[in-house]
Amino acid sequence: MTTTEQTPVLVVGGGLVGLSAALFLEYHSVPYVLVERRAKTSVLPKARGLHTRTTELFRQVGVADRVERAAATALRAGSFGGASTGATLIAAQPLDISHLGRAMAAADPSPSRFCFLPQVLLEPVLAEQARERGGDLRFGVELVEFEPDDAGVTATLRDAAGTTSVIRADYLIAADGAASTIRRALGIEGWEVPPTHHYINVFARTDLTGVLGGRTFSQCEISNDTVRGLVLSKNNTDEWSFHLEYDPTRESVADYSDQRCVELIRAAIGVPDIAVELLARSAWDTGSFVADEYRRGRVFLTGDAAHRHAPWGGYGGNTGVADAHNLVWKLAAVRSGTAAPALLDSYQVERWPRAIIGAEQANLGADFRARYGIETPDNAVQLARMLEFGAVMSRFRYSSDAVSHRSVRGVEWVEPHVDRLTGQVGTRLPHVWIDAEQTTSTLDLCGPGYALLIAGAAAAWRDAAAYTQRETGIDIAVHGLAAEWSACTGLPEGGALLVRPDGHVAARSDEGLYPRSLCETIRSLMGWSSDTASVLDTKATA
Repeated sequence: MTTTEQTPVLVVGGGLVGLSAALFLEYHSVPYVLVERRAKTSVLPKARGLHTRTTELFRQVGVADRVERAAATALRAGSFGGASTGATLIAAQPLDISHLGRAMAAADPSPSRFCFLPQVLLEPVLAEQARERGGDLRFGVELVEFEPDDAGVTATLRDAAGTTSVIRADYLIAADGAASTIRRALGIEGWEVPPTHHYINVFARTDLTGVLGGRTFSQCEISNDTVRGLVLSKNNTDEWSFHLEYDPTRESVADYSDQRCVELIRAAIGVPDIAVELLARSAWDTGSFVADEYRRGRVFLTGDAAHRHAPWGGYGGNTGVADAHNLVWKLAAVRSGTAAPALLDSYQVERWPRAIIGAEQANLGADFRARYGIETPDNAVQLARMLEFGAVMSRFRYSSDAVSHRSVRGVEWVEPHVDRLTGQVGTRLPHVWIDAEQTTSTLDLCGPGYALLIAGAAAAWRDAAAYTQRETGIDIAVHGLAAEWSACTGLPEGGALLVRPDGHVAARSDEGLYPRSLCETIRSLMGWSSDTASVLDTKATA
């Protein structure tokens, strides 16, 4: 007789998004089991850059220091960045992308920064951290089948030895990649754009220090009579990713033998006899897909299982980590009984638009020069529609039942992005250093519960928070902040922002407060009623 194991959450997939979900679950004290059919983490560099918002999320759960230490070892020479194009690596010339450096210097204030760390180096760091914190990670274990019902999911697992086991979970997080067997088994379809390019990604070891002569780049576009494709940096010395373009109407991946890949890599480099060692490979295309449903009962899609697109802009993995971050605090709140199950409906409402925008922006980067903000007669239309990274990843605005539908004094808002973060409802909390040493940010005050950030004296709000905690069981940390906070947010003395565990502003008060106002607002935002208008300013509710 097979014994059924019990767990609150089963995470399927041990890549970047699944491992991030595991760390977020641990942060919110939710036990879990993670299974991954591969015996170990990725052998391909895959995603290479962590957007600032992603490093902020890792900072919240206490893994940013390890991530930064790993990033410090990623490059053996030079620095990350730059774009080149030419017939071969030897002949390639750099493009002038100094405008991107200026844009990054003017980026949204943050306690974190962009981090170059290829996925092949990042995933082991996340896995090690999760295990050290007591996480139940099971690599070499495959999900064979699953049966969802109204109360949870029953999953059958199989390990490398062929032994099967059964696990019962309250919820299942599908982080099983672009070809998600879970999504397919559920029959979830989606918005789709066909690919314009097909590539074989060949990760190879070949010493290019002599070839490049100190030149570095993030991407180099290669086009000659033998090979077309891209060369991406991994360590700037002897490890590189060669993305070899092919036409699937004329040939298949099987036509690319090891020897042929070596010859194409040499043709891309421009040195016919250079030593090349193949390390790993995979095939991919620039097609886009966003699932119509992110939730089917107790099953939730995250990352590539929910959306996939070209890597231009680095939105894929970063968006996936943000998916998990958004979902996990809501699962934790529902599991604890402080939120109604209706809160989980906000996951798709909030994250689906982010995937659509990410996919659209990635598609606009199909042209190499457009990808780097360089206008040509051929890409001017696409370039005019491109958003800068901050708008896509940090300055967006949620609109759902988990944030107030109205801003201050009942003025409705619909814009998906803002020009500047000033504590607008639905946006990521603005960053301000709150200590002279500049070690603690306002973002560090967020999570794992709610937070109230007050402009000036906080006594009245502390009473309201205490009342709300007694009535709802929801943890609310109250912080009174100095004049710089008022200048950043435009809050008057005594004004406040109610901030969700994920760092997004749930409601805002520029006026007075009564305890019941805060209590009713939080109960509404946590799914206990359908009226989600901001009542923080409504004295009539007292």
